Amino acid sequence: MKFKKKIAFILSLPLILSAGGHKVSFSFKSENVLYKVTGDANKSLDVFLKPAVTSELELVARMYNNRTDALLFSTSFNDSITSEGKTYTINYPLRYRINGDGLRFTFDVSRGSTTVSSSGVLYPCNQIVVNALQYKNEDYTSENRFIKIEKSVVKTGESFSFRNFNEYLSKDTDNSINFSSVHFNFLDNYEFIYQDAEYHIKDYNNVYPDLDHVDGEVVLKMNCVNNNGELSFSLRDTLYVKGDTLEMSAIRFKGYTETNKLFIPIGKQTLLEENDSYILIKEAGYSAVDIKLPLSYYFNKKIIGQCYEADYCIEGGVRE
Repeated sequence: MKFKKKIAFILSLPLILSAGGHKVSFSFKSENVLYKVTGDANKSLDVFLKPAVTSELELVARMYNNRTDALLFSTSFNDSITSEGKTYTINYPLRYRINGDGLRFTFDVSRGSTTVSSSGVLYPCNQIVVNALQYKNEDYTSENRFIKIEKSVVKTGESFSFRNFNEYLSKDTDNSINFSSVHFNFLDNYEFIYQDAEYHIKDYNNVYPDLDHVDGEVVLKMNCVNNNGELSFSLRDTLYVKGDTLEMSAIRFKGYTETNKLFIPIGKQTLLEENDSYILIKEAGYSAVDIKLPLSYYFNKKIIGQCYEADYCIEGGVRE
């Protein structure tokens, strides 16, 4: 059958899945059944079956020790499934979590006398922190961090470019920090996913005493926006600012107004410039790597202006 030949070709490709909270996504389609596997490779896998018409389908999932080939775990489902499809979640026991030898999964989906099989090896993935400054002159490409099959092409890694990364933060005319210069590129043509994004300030000088601190660092949630492969950032947290001093707070005090900006408190610009800061994207992409974007403050002062924004300023009132 044409279907069998197509599946045999796809399954002959080397499939490597990865563990540690990393993503799995692959699918096969015959003339009669769509078969799709997704999930978190270190917790459970979801198998979605969708026949063209209501059919009796059997799914058999097995787990083997990849070194000894010993069968560790198996489960099966036998159901009459409508054309709307049905998802089966395979939770494998904690004692079979992935070790250095890897775990091999096999999936058999049977409809009448026809069986479609697939398999993959799950290897442990160490946590990786990608520092943007280390890849200013080359692209970073992950390897064997996940499996994703699109149009019969097996993907096991993805690429990020930091060639246009600008580590210097500036300020807007209202004395808020401008994040628009911080961006980098995701070079693959599928969806960019991430667990969380945060802006960290190592607040040595206690510039922001009323913002949330973790281990001495101000931590603010960020949105990571994908615009045709260019990733940029904005603050996700709602903050509060005092209009006359630009002091910031995580909660509303009397005299504070709501804002989605991070302001530089008046008189504390120099202190802020002495702090280090960075954006951290947790479990970025299907590779689930952590991306660290080290940042420096670069606030161009005016020669003459208000005292909080200029090298020289004039104090005093109007002469009578």
